[in-house]
Amino acid sequence: MSPETANRLRTQGERILAWLFRLAGRLGDGASGGRGGRAVLLAYHRVLPLERLRAFPFLEDLVTPEENFVEQMALLAARFRVLSLEEIFRTLREGGRFGPRTIGVTFDDGYADNHQFAWPALRRHRLPATVFLATGHVGGARGLFWWDEVSRWRSAGVKSVEVEGLGRRPVSTPHERDRLLEELKRLPVDDLNLRVRHASARAGLGPVADAEKEFLSWDQVREMQADGITFGSHTVSHCLLPRESAERRRAELVDSRAIIARETGRPCTLFCYPNGAATETVSREVREAGFAGAVVTRARDLVQEAGIDLYRLPRKLINYRAGMTVFRFRLSHHPERIKRLSEKGAGVAA
Repeated sequence: MSPETANRLRTQGERILAWLFRLAGRLGDGASGGRGGRAVLLAYHRVLPLERLRAFPFLEDLVTPEENFVEQMALLAARFRVLSLEEIFRTLREGGRFGPRTIGVTFDDGYADNHQFAWPALRRHRLPATVFLATGHVGGARGLFWWDEVSRWRSAGVKSVEVEGLGRRPVSTPHERDRLLEELKRLPVDDLNLRVRHASARAGLGPVADAEKEFLSWDQVREMQADGITFGSHTVSHCLLPRESAERRRAELVDSRAIIARETGRPCTLFCYPNGAATETVSREVREAGFAGAVVTRARDLVQEAGIDLYRLPRKLINYRAGMTVFRFRLSHHPERIKRLSEKGAGVAA
């Protein structure tokens, strides 16, 4: 089974489960039974008005509609205890205990819509959040992220492209595009970017005009920081660290941390692994680079005190597929209970 097929089936299964719990009256506002000792970290990427999604040229899987986001933040403000990511890590380091309904809000990559559409909703409810920046892309100096460049082939009407080392690949459907994205992720980032740029040129596509508008600027970063938003590292180039050499990994970690500290005037203490790619070796290198903690993305896990790895804290991805029913389901304890039962059943079967 392909990764994209497996992901689609998981999404459909989650939606069915969420609605079953809702119909049974066991979903409520999504709170984990009011119990303390656990927290849910949410991972967003982009926030855009729903009308923009109808003809969106880039990777739609990263987008949460603004209308959904506004409703989600209102629920968090009314029913939950939203802590800054720094406070969540401090609680874990000091052996403290989370109060009931503890939530952390994060964003990956550094898209400009975080400033335009997400920040106003956060500010309205005085909610803290952390944005993880790929520092080499702040201001858009490097053009689009490679996955958005690949996505625009389809939106431009390109049916297939010639990709060096991979041959001619169809990209006319989301399924075909997603399959190519997964293959490209196996490459070191410089090689990957070069192949994507060459493929665009062969398809007759020049650089996107005003690509810099897709990214936060440092002025916007500082404006958000003055209002309580914090910033962490997402490397310089958004490379998948296990694909890179040890020397390149260290440069990506150390340089991104230094750049954020220089531009914001504050220490950069937290890290987010691009694509969640964290191995034991990479996690150790993140610690050695001076970060106090790091986050990954997993569908079901909660943050709990006992034995938690501060350099691989789990988060739950939120995008356009998470309507309010699914959103409440992800905030609840139900996914973790189902996971434990599944693992127990698999153990019995083995």
